[in-house]
Amino acid sequence: MTEEKSDNSESTSTELENINLYSYLAVLVKYRRFIFFNFILICFVVALFSLFLPNWYRAKTTLLPPERGGGLGIGLASSLLGEFSSFSSLSLPMTATPSDVFAAILKSRAVVEPVMKEENLLNVYGVRKKEDGLKEFFSHLQVKVENEGIISIEFEDKNRERAARVANLLVEELDRVNQLTNTSKAKNARIFIEERLSQTQIKLKAAEDSLKGFQERNKAIVLDEQMKATVQAAAELKAEMTSAEIQMNVLGRNMSPDHPQIQQLRSRINEIRKQLGLLESGSANAKDNKVLGVPFSQAPSLSLELVRLTREVKIQEKLFELLTQQYEQYKIEETKDTPTVQVLDKASPPETKYKPKRATMVLIAGIVSLFLSVIFSFSLEYIERTKRKQPEDYRKVEEMISVVRKDLAGLKNMISFKKNKG
Repeated sequence: MTEEKSDNSESTSTELENINLYSYLAVLVKYRRFIFFNFILICFVVALFSLFLPNWYRAKTTLLPPERGGGLGIGLASSLLGEFSSFSSLSLPMTATPSDVFAAILKSRAVVEPVMKEENLLNVYGVRKKEDGLKEFFSHLQVKVENEGIISIEFEDKNRERAARVANLLVEELDRVNQLTNTSKAKNARIFIEERLSQTQIKLKAAEDSLKGFQERNKAIVLDEQMKATVQAAAELKAEMTSAEIQMNVLGRNMSPDHPQIQQLRSRINEIRKQLGLLESGSANAKDNKVLGVPFSQAPSLSLELVRLTREVKIQEKLFELLTQQYEQYKIEETKDTPTVQVLDKASPPETKYKPKRATMVLIAGIVSLFLSVIFSFSLEYIERTKRKQPEDYRKVEEMISVVRKDLAGLKNMISFKKNKG
């Protein structure tokens, strides 16, 4: 008995598999004309619709990577402290590159708004609000940074000449913004250096007057060669430390205190302090940053005073020289108007359209129509079988459908009544 049941179940399952396979094929064959004509109709309608869509053209221009050290901001006392990058690169996050900064500037309102005004794009897009125009503009703009640092700017428009003009205008505005930024930074740095230079001139004059007065009172006091060398070394170290502090103040206006360049300067200053401590007092603990502790305890007091006065003059002379060099450099940077952007490929009007891609649209529409037609065919077949083999279930389904139709009709009447009343 059990064996007969198992045999019957196996045969039933095999029969169901065969029925399902053949029934699926039968449904496809039964509705083959519907599926085929639906496919042709949808493809034809989409192809006809695509012909009325306007052509869009994409113009492209590429820029060379900006140089890190080619701009403003060579550090104060670069001969002593080493070369520093430009202000623009110093202000970058640690993971960003100058190319990333250029890409961000290209997407800023400072660059985009003048271009929109130049090409009257608000009227072209048919909008009144500037915010709506910006949204539309950015939807057609694409700025990418390639692996080599090359910046590509792509802009699409219905007019091929305007697409090329906008792409080139973006580059011109980028250069203008960069020049204004560099000029502003150079001006601020020049004003700061000018103030320190004026203070240094006053200190230098006072130090020279003090040394001259001391020498006039004590004509016989002179320094031996060893002490002169020690004074010169201490003066250079003190001037270097002061220059590094000024450099840190200048750069601190454009970056955070945790920036690697600021930390490098801070470490350099600490190292110079240690060297001054060893040179002056024989230990690394130089207090109050005063170059007043030269270990000449065995020298007469007049000689020690002469050491201090001579050293102060040397410090102020060295610092005055460094500040004068930087002051002249920032004056040049403030008036310099050389291009900051190097164009690799200038945008030209594209010869072929970018979109719509009509063949792709027709292909996708055909695939979707086939998929939906097959689903619809199986749905119709299921309803027919239910009506034929399970009339009771079919009747219940019809009742549910009629209820939904009544609700929709009532909702429609309510909406039309409110409209008529209004």
